[in-house]
Amino acid sequence: MTMHARVAQAFVWRDFKIATSYRTAFVIQLASIFLAVPIFYFMGTMVEGANVKALERYGGSYFGFLLIGVALLDFLAVSLGSFGGSLRESQLTGTLEIVLLSKTSLMEVLLYSSLWFYLFTSIRFVLYLVVGAMFNLDLGDANFLGATLILAISILSFIPFGIFTAAIIMLIKRGEGVNTLISGASLFFGGVLFPVSSMPEWMQFLSQLLPFTHALEGMRQAIQSGASIEGLSRYFIVLGAFAVVLTPLSLLAFALAVRRTRVTGTLGQY
Repeated sequence: MTMHARVAQAFVWRDFKIATSYRTAFVIQLASIFLAVPIFYFMGTMVEGANVKALERYGGSYFGFLLIGVALLDFLAVSLGSFGGSLRESQLTGTLEIVLLSKTSLMEVLLYSSLWFYLFTSIRFVLYLVVGAMFNLDLGDANFLGATLILAISILSFIPFGIFTAAIIMLIKRGEGVNTLISGASLFFGGVLFPVSSMPEWMQFLSQLLPFTHALEGMRQAIQSGASIEGLSRYFIVLGAFAVVLTPLSLLAFALAVRRTRVTGTLGQY
């Protein structure tokens, strides 16, 4: 096992122990899915009888459409919250300067600190599908390998937004406004609650500027339509392009933010 793998494992184990030490909160985060899924199901029963054309490409199931959208949105929330949250915690506990002086870079620490949250969210995603299947969510044609690949590359395209948020927190110490803006835009324009194709054309254009839109469409095609790996290739390409372009820009923004706080002497302020 390499040094990076051992460090990553240590961070995951640490955060797992912390999460499970708050047993009630840990159980509620999982149990809440058993309440949310029936709500989605009964919402779906009201829509499916209307024969909505925009849902035809998803098998006509609004239940599955909504469930997958909400479940995937959790990964964007983790990306937006985990990087900035770990940085903010370091600021508040006074350990940020120590981290910057260690051999492990601050960005590596933030990345390692996010691993448990991505793992836990993956468990929640699977649980959404399992509970959904109990309410007749059709998974018979699902391409789970394709869905896994879409999820992996989607996370890579979401991470830069978390890094941008961390850069803002480094400068102004608060990042909730940015998180709300990005998550709200993705919720509305990304097609979580209704198909993007039902929007006016100018809104559809704006939706294409968000990686979440392509991630969600690819995930729905993989799970609801059973699209092949070849059929999902366009989503791999688009999401990969977002990751390739946004990752270096976000890392540059973060490096400039760290440099700025060092120059102004506000690194340890919170």
